[in-house]
Order: sequence, then C-alpha cells, then structure tokens
Amino acid sequence: MPNLQRFFEAIKFSHTVFAMPFALLAAVLAFRGATFNGTQLVWIVLAMVGARTWAMAINRVVDAHFDALNPRTSARAVADGSISKAKMMSFGALGAALFVVSAFALSKVAFLCSFPVLLILASYSYTKRFTYLCHFWLGLCLSLAPLGAWVALRGSFPWEMLFLMGGITTWVGGFDIIYAMQDASFDAQQGLHSIPSRFGIARALWVARASHILAALFFAAFGVLYVLGAIYFAGLTAAALLMVQQHLVVRQGKLDNINFAFFNLNGWIAVLLFLAATLSVWLEPVT
Repeated sequence: MPNLQRFFEAIKFSHTVFAMPFALLAAVLAFRGATFNGTQLVWIVLAMVGARTWAMAINRVVDAHFDALNPRTSARAVADGSISKAKMMSFGALGAALFVVSAFALSKVAFLCSFPVLLILASYSYTKRFTYLCHFWLGLCLSLAPLGAWVALRGSFPWEMLFLMGGITTWVGGFDIIYAMQDASFDAQQGLHSIPSRFGIARALWVARASHILAALFFAAFGVLYVLGAIYFAGLTAAALLMVQQHLVVRQGKLDNINFAFFNLNGWIAVLLFLAATLSVWLEPVT
C-alpha cells in the first residue's frame, strides 16, 4: 500500500493554507465578545482537514483520465497508477468521515449541513466538463470554510458573511484562471472548459485582474461591516499588493513563474488577511 506521504502529496495537503486561514478568521470573529473555546477551534481545524482530503481525493479520481493525458499532470498519483482509484476513494471517505464527525462535535446544525457541503465540494471536479466558470465554483467551495465555521459556532447565517465569501470566491477564481493558463491548449483539445481555453490567455488575464479588483472590494466591505480597524486594512493593502505582484509575475502570458504566483503569493494573502483581522479584533476592540 502506498505510504501516507504519497497520499498527502496526491491531494496537495499543503494547499489547505488557501482556505484554513479564513475558517480561523470566522472563528475569531465568532468568539468576539464571547468565551474562547479551544476545543471547538480544534474541531474546526479537523473539519477543514477532512473536507480538503475529501474534495481533492474526489478530484484526483474524477480527473485521472485527463491527468494521465496531460504531460503537466501525468505524474500525479492516481493518473500514473501508483495509487489505485479505490484506495484514493477510501482515503477520501476517511476525510469525509472526519469532516462529518467534526461537524457533529461542533453542533447539530453543522452536522446537518455537512452532507450537502460534501456534495458541493465533490461537484467542483465535474464543472470543467460543462462551464468555463469552473474557476469561480472552486472559489465558492473554498468560501464555505468561513461560513461553515461561523454556522458551527453561532448557528446563524449573517448576510455580512456574504462579503467575505464574495472576496474568497473572486480571489480564488482569479488565481485559478491564472493557473489554468498552463493547460489552455490541452483543455481546448479535450473539450474541457476554462476561461483561458475559451477566451485566450490575454483576455483571461483581464478577467483575472477584474476578479482580484472585486476581491479587494469585497474584503474591504467585509472589514467595514465587521468593524475591523486600521490593522486589518493595512493587512488588506499588503494583500492587494501581493495580488498585483501575482499579475506582474505572469504579465503578457509569461508562465515560467506561475507556481510562485499561485502557491507562494496566494498562501501569503490568506495568512495576511487572517493575521490582520485577528490582530484588529484583539488590539482594536469595538467601542
């Protein structure tokens, strides 16, 4: 049986950094003015790990045929046969079980919501078959992280949370468009849908830029609605500059540094926003 490290490499476990900070951010806001509960925070982290494992295991199995045909992805575990589809699905099922158990430990509402959330996360893997808006569906999937944390802790769905979700959806959609530029030709040949394969690299870059402008506006509105202070907006300014840097790295369709733009810069954006919001809550209390 393949070792555990190979499974975690296959599901890109390190990419949890894109969504985990936002779940923790929502938890910080949910605990604002209330007693901090470390046990609940641990369950939220475990739920995130489980959800991530489930979503990526499904993706690796569903996309195995196309991954094997694509030179860029042919070395992925399921695509190259080093992990069977059955074993990857079993690993994903363990992730789903961890997610459901964690949700149950958090609240009844979270438990009931866990099942449709698993279906939504699994559905992303099929979106490239029928819509070039798949990038934003991925963003929506990640935006469920803070909503789920808030619902689990507070049992409500505040409309203000939609602005954080909107920021995540458009931010992720923008950087996923950039990442998808690597496969524009392959996707077009295979009949798969993406904005780069549908509209070309130059137009895709403009869509990504517009998406990140919207993301910055959504994140700013979120900060205003949740009465976050100067520390948060300083962090948001730094995050916005990292978004700009991401576009400078891939300007004119240059893809040599796309992994730097995708992994490094976006990981820092998520962490920056979490740290800035957390420090704002702790050091700039609402009066």
